[in-house]
Amino acid sequence: MHLTATHADHRSLHRELLTCRRRLHVGGARTALFNWLFAKSQGGELILRVEDTDIARSTKESEDKILEGLKWCGISWDEGPDVGGEHGPYRQSERIKAGIYEKKLEALMAEGHAYRCFLSPEELDEMRAEAERNEQAFVVQSPWANASEEEVQAMIDQGKPYVYRFRVPFDREIVVDDLVLGEVIWNSDDLGGDFVIVRQNGMPMYNFGVVVDDASMGITHVLRAQEHLMNTPRQILMYEALGLKVPTFGHMPLILAPDRTKLSKRHGAVSVGEYQKRGYLPSGMVNYLAQLGWNDGTKQEIYTIHELLEAFKMERMSKVAAIFDTDKFKWVNGHHVRRLDDDEALELIGARLKEHGLVKEVSGEFVRKASQLLRDRISTLEEAVEELVSMLEFDLEGMMAKDVAKPYMEDGALHETARLLLHAKEQGDFDGIGKDPQVMKKIAQGIGKARGGVKKKALLVPFRLCLTSSDQGPDMNIFFEMLQEVDDNVLCKCVSLEERLEMLKDKFELDQPVPC
Repeated sequence: MHLTATHADHRSLHRELLTCRRRLHVGGARTALFNWLFAKSQGGELILRVEDTDIARSTKESEDKILEGLKWCGISWDEGPDVGGEHGPYRQSERIKAGIYEKKLEALMAEGHAYRCFLSPEELDEMRAEAERNEQAFVVQSPWANASEEEVQAMIDQGKPYVYRFRVPFDREIVVDDLVLGEVIWNSDDLGGDFVIVRQNGMPMYNFGVVVDDASMGITHVLRAQEHLMNTPRQILMYEALGLKVPTFGHMPLILAPDRTKLSKRHGAVSVGEYQKRGYLPSGMVNYLAQLGWNDGTKQEIYTIHELLEAFKMERMSKVAAIFDTDKFKWVNGHHVRRLDDDEALELIGARLKEHGLVKEVSGEFVRKASQLLRDRISTLEEAVEELVSMLEFDLEGMMAKDVAKPYMEDGALHETARLLLHAKEQGDFDGIGKDPQVMKKIAQGIGKARGGVKKKALLVPFRLCLTSSDQGPDMNIFFEMLQEVDDNVLCKCVSLEERLEMLKDKFELDQPVPC
């Protein structure tokens, strides 16, 4: 699948083979993003082309998933199989039926640039083995390159299978002025000999198909990953053989895992869909992918899509591989989660809570307040579930078994704080909790005074442990304001303030609160 972009008098191309996979890989998404940024920053249009000649792996389901992934990222197109346009058909399988490749193949054959090759797989294997035995590079030197018409026709009459090979000229220097890498030079003798352009089943090979398609669609810029660099000299030779204008190429840096190997499943999620399921935002995905091999020359790290469009310049593309850092990705995504407005937080975070059975519906004051509270505490939407459950459950036993509680258990601070909290409840000091932001502050000040003016940490840590069972968390006024809104819509376990204080009373055996 290609995304092709048009602008002004020329058209640019994103080339990243996608439909042979069953999902949109982050590498493919990044290549699509850079092409989208390039085209749109130039006031261009985008065309999507589907390369589905690998019948076994190219399915309608895989195509749909990839298109959905691109759309989720905010990458749209002006022409394609789903929207139509003047440069169709947009699937290579449909272009085969239209005879588009056949005409160009005939042109290559007529000019002597291509020929039928009847070499069997066994013969090729033997040629390859012979090269290995002689410690030489394997170069295809087909005896059919110079066969007579009579010899070829005799094989056809016998029903012998054949492929079409492109005739690589000898000792030709091929030069490309790459938008990213600068000048790159090859010698045609280093390309491995004559290469296949049409399979036995009549399907065009990648290099041949994209040359024909790019030319017929008027593509002038080809932007793709550096793993496609070795395809470039072969494609240039075919452009020239067909008398077509060679486009401008740009090969972007690869995305590697932290161990500098190819990014794969063993390094975690590698598809856009997996990250979507894990609660990453499209804006976070786009922001992070844009920084894998590109920067605008500043220290800015968080961008909106509009800021990326304004800043994008191809000359800022790096030549070296980028490392996919999942921690950094999560950090970037967290910034975008915190940028959600109240309605977006309700819709997205609320949907996660409902999906995991914490609430019945994405509505009501509890869900609204919970979404706003969680927005500032999570890096992915999926984290909202565990975070909310942890806050609402009040795991007093678990808290007291942790190292953070140990010093406050040993010096009696937890016991004393629990006693003073119960006294504050008896005195009515908790009245107005969740409504008046001064309530919690006054209770904390009273406890601090009763404990002889202890320092801030010695006061606030046991104070928070006693009320939330954690030494970290949201503003307690906001938390208890949310807790006041628990209703029938809430399905998960919620321990109220009254229940928390009662649990403290039982745990510390405080039958009668002792006044300060």
